Amino acid sequence: MVRTLPFILCCLMLHAALQAQQLNGSILNEQGDPVPFSTLYIHEIARGIAADNLGQFQTRLAPGTYTFEFRSLGYENLQKRITIDDHDQTIRVVMKETSYVLDEVEVFAGSEDPAYRIMRKAIAHAPYHRYQVKDYRSEAYIKGSLTIDKIPGLLRNAMKVNSSDVQIDELIGKPLVMESQNNIHFTSPATYQQDVVALKSSIPPEFNISEGLNIMTTSIYNSGMDGRISPLTPGSFRYYAFKLEDVAYQSDLIINKIKVTPRKRNPDLFSGYLYILENSWNVYIADLAASELGTTMHYRINYHQVKPAVYLPTTYDVTMTINTMGVKGSGKYYASLTYQSVEIDEAHRPGTQQEAEQREMPDSEELSPRQQKAATELEKLTQKEELTTREAYRMSKLMSRIVEPEVVKKQRESLEIKRIEKIKKEVDTLAWERDSLYWNRVRSLPLRVDEQQSYRRRDSLTGNDTITRERRERNELVLSIGGEDSGTLFGKITQGGKWEMGPKLSLRYGGVTGGLKEYNFVDGFWLGQTLSLQHEMDKHRIIRLTPSIYYATARKEWLWNVAASLSYAPMSLGRLHLSAGHISRDVNGMNGESRLMNTLAAIALGQNFIRLYDSRYLKADHSIDIANGLSLFTGAEIEKRQPLRNHTSFNIAGRKVPDNISSEAGLHPTHKAAKMMLQLTYTPRYRYYVREGGKQYASSRYPTFSLAYEKGFNLFADSEAPLYDKLSFSLSHTINLSPFETFDYQFTGGSFLSSARLHPHDLHYFRNNQMLFTPYEFNRSFNLLPPYTATGDWWMDGHLSMQSQYLFIKNLPFLQRYSFDEAIHLQGLITGERKLYLEGGYSIGFLGLSRAGIFTSFSDNKIRGVAVRISYPLWNVSEKPIR
Repeated sequence: MVRTLPFILCCLMLHAALQAQQLNGSILNEQGDPVPFSTLYIHEIARGIAADNLGQFQTRLAPGTYTFEFRSLGYENLQKRITIDDHDQTIRVVMKETSYVLDEVEVFAGSEDPAYRIMRKAIAHAPYHRYQVKDYRSEAYIKGSLTIDKIPGLLRNAMKVNSSDVQIDELIGKPLVMESQNNIHFTSPATYQQDVVALKSSIPPEFNISEGLNIMTTSIYNSGMDGRISPLTPGSFRYYAFKLEDVAYQSDLIINKIKVTPRKRNPDLFSGYLYILENSWNVYIADLAASELGTTMHYRINYHQVKPAVYLPTTYDVTMTINTMGVKGSGKYYASLTYQSVEIDEAHRPGTQQEAEQREMPDSEELSPRQQKAATELEKLTQKEELTTREAYRMSKLMSRIVEPEVVKKQRESLEIKRIEKIKKEVDTLAWERDSLYWNRVRSLPLRVDEQQSYRRRDSLTGNDTITRERRERNELVLSIGGEDSGTLFGKITQGGKWEMGPKLSLRYGGVTGGLKEYNFVDGFWLGQTLSLQHEMDKHRIIRLTPSIYYATARKEWLWNVAASLSYAPMSLGRLHLSAGHISRDVNGMNGESRLMNTLAAIALGQNFIRLYDSRYLKADHSIDIANGLSLFTGAEIEKRQPLRNHTSFNIAGRKVPDNISSEAGLHPTHKAAKMMLQLTYTPRYRYYVREGGKQYASSRYPTFSLAYEKGFNLFADSEAPLYDKLSFSLSHTINLSPFETFDYQFTGGSFLSSARLHPHDLHYFRNNQMLFTPYEFNRSFNLLPPYTATGDWWMDGHLSMQSQYLFIKNLPFLQRYSFDEAIHLQGLITGERKLYLEGGYSIGFLGLSRAGIFTSFSDNKIRGVAVRISYPLWNVSEKPIR
């Protein structure tokens, strides 16, 4: 009997499926025109269906009588009882335009729009609606389409389909389609298990829009929705303006139509409409749009009451338009959900929902003392008919304190950041093999003629209307751009590459093109190569050996370096580094200019911003976390230092080149040096991720403190050996004031406790961007200090930066369409030898890739200089200095 039970159940399910009848429908207005983007909801089975842009839909239902609710923006809701018999049916639904009532709402000049009262209530109740549902299971039919109308000629010529005779031009202007049937299991707070039962697509991977459509796994009640700022987030009045446009009375519902207008033109902000239900403060419809870099996303989300006082999304309708970098196109995305079960979180149902559900406050035993206190204050706020903005934000915070699940509270208090939002996706082994009969049974949107043709084009490449795993690999549009593949042997030799010498052993080679390391007037060209041998004991325990050898053409010497490093203790970030070599070093080794930038300036303009000396050295350093956020660094170095002179003056501009002497120091004698370093760095409550067993620090609300000690001592009985003791400290922090504003500061100071003998190499230098182009950020560096400004006494310096997307000129409406931000900078320095020096500046940043700024320096109450600087931090990625 046990063995036959599954068979009997399968037979019953098959019988029910066979008994289901097809219902086709079209939704029209009173003039007989289609009502695009309309939706319907079948109450008895909690099924939402999104009609297409022609107002057409289809579904399969078992015989019986159902209550249909038809809805579309600008039209009155229509409820209709429809009986399904044992035959397929076609229905025609006519909707009337909405007659809104706003007679009683008058907004006087200078008074607040009534929308703000509604939005305060909605924001205050958002945490409850976010965590109201503990668990649900649903079925989701998803259909997406993409049409590319234009591709630039260069890109078009580089694209081919399956290495076949099919040209990309044949796909221009023709829709590409994707459909899937899914089972979705949601568990609070934000875990989604998506089981893809069926999958069908003619969209190539390069164009697949599914990755950008995470709207189904986010909530408008969160502070962010689909990566943008939700209008229901606390603090939304800073980002949005609201206007009550209409009020509709439908059955026992009062629906407020609120226009949402971003106060700034920003890709992180929405515009459009929210339809809010009076008293319960649920979202009834979200009709929002956002644009970024020429791509506009328009979201239409319908919410229905799937259980008493529980409104969940039942349909998603997303429209995408593309007009960027010469590519033009459009896309559509529909999702229709059928809820099979919905479980409410009964343990956290706060008393503020009495207006909607007339229920009592939770028993005091169910709440912690902190929650009891919050509930009492919440009850007082609930009694208020009108809330101030501050009270609304406070109410939202109290609501969160009561209703948020325990896992969210623990996550917020824990140092380790664990991703609560989890999207698990599994594709059925037969998903790609479902035939047309299956799709006709589950499809809720009819295929248009051009969409059917899209599938036929795909099928012509596979020879069938189903796609196996192997065949699917052939049904792809492949982007291929000319050039030697670095994966080939010749490509690795010329461009560099990585050779796998075993499961855990690999060799990386810089390639012929990487044979030129740098150029300066002391050494000439560095010609040679760097190799890197890496052994991975596991993902985070890695040994690297990196030998380098270069020939200095002007100096006629071989320069070399051998470095070895060991990464271990991944949860403590342990790292041991050893190196030895003979190279030319910058006197300002810690805060000097980029040698790659200096190479370009030397060759092209005959300029040299680096002062070099000959270094033969051996050093070792080690760093490890001795507690979370507390890092210990120790190091030691012995070195033979020797002055250098220029050996060449070659430059394209033919200019006379400067001597290799620090501007504030004379030539120094050859000598041997030894020093040791000790540094403690501490960031309180430094939160972190664990990635594959290794710690990755993320952020902290507290500043970072650092204390460092350095000592120079005479190890070789050299009469010129440096002798000193230096103690320094620093305090730094980057504070995110809002999604659009950050404040960064750094204060450092220190003193040479003793300085019996100091050479230019041992002084304390300050980072100073001398060149027009620099790889360093403006936040923590000077720009107009004299070259190689240093001290052998005490010092204090500070850096303040305020960065905002809307600081000065970005507030002008016609500039808000452009992607840039603004920042103001203030730097200060005082030393034992120098009076107070100040710098002020203003800069503009472009997509986080570069910044351009103008700076002015002051000392002795006088303006000392003005300069323009351009920062391009990606140079740091290209430059790999020898350590």
